[in-house]
Amino acid sequence: MRSVRVGGASGDRGVSDALGFVLIFAIIVSTVAVVYVGGYDALTGARDAQQFANTERAFDVLDSNVDDLAVRGAPSRTTEVLLSDGALGFGEEVTFNVTTADSGYYEVTTSPLVYRADDGDRLVYSNGALFREYGDRAVLFGEPRVSAGERTLVPLVVTRAASREISTDGTRRLLVRTDVASRDVERFTTATNLTVESPRAAAWERYLEGELGANCDGPAEGQTDRVECALGDDVYVQAVFVDVELS
Repeated sequence: MRSVRVGGASGDRGVSDALGFVLIFAIIVSTVAVVYVGGYDALTGARDAQQFANTERAFDVLDSNVDDLAVRGAPSRTTEVLLSDGALGFGEEVTFNVTTADSGYYEVTTSPLVYRADDGDRLVYSNGALFREYGDRAVLFGEPRVSAGERTLVPLVVTRAASREISTDGTRRLLVRTDVASRDVERFTTATNLTVESPRAAAWERYLEGELGANCDGPAEGQTDRVECALGDDVYVQAVFVDVELS
């Protein structure tokens, strides 16, 4: 009869196998968790960036449609905007004031259309200008139609809220209807200034200085939310008043 000796080796091997399994399982779970968290954040960021880009293109279309009203005489236009998050509504009022040396003036107040993304970034349509806003910084990416030369043209697209802000928590098709309420034209033949009171005054200052070829007084000179520029002595103001309804 053969005798079999049983030592401690097989028990040690069992403990080692169990410990190895636990370690491998822990590594797999940790890897999946890291990939999930990192990948989820990356996908969320990509989704938000794509949504912002899609809304930016919709604002380009809106700008073109409002140009149809202001320049080509169309009575109304409707722009479709697809949102999966954020809110579309109206922002802080902006004032444009044309004044002359002989006490003449023309002043309007407009309500900009604003898209507010969930991360705080914004897109703004204001008097024919398109802005991207990141925190307190505004960047102009669609220029208005101010033009300077022997005569200076100041177009004023005065948008007015005809409905309330719309928020979304899922994909939704929104319609922005713009209707012309009235039109007006004024001419000034003495020394004329343009004053813009806006939270985006710094961006307006950069644009107007480049377009008019003149130095303006604005945030770069210490003013807050205000810029003033000299226009010359032959200025046309063309104003179109537009009711904006969101649905």
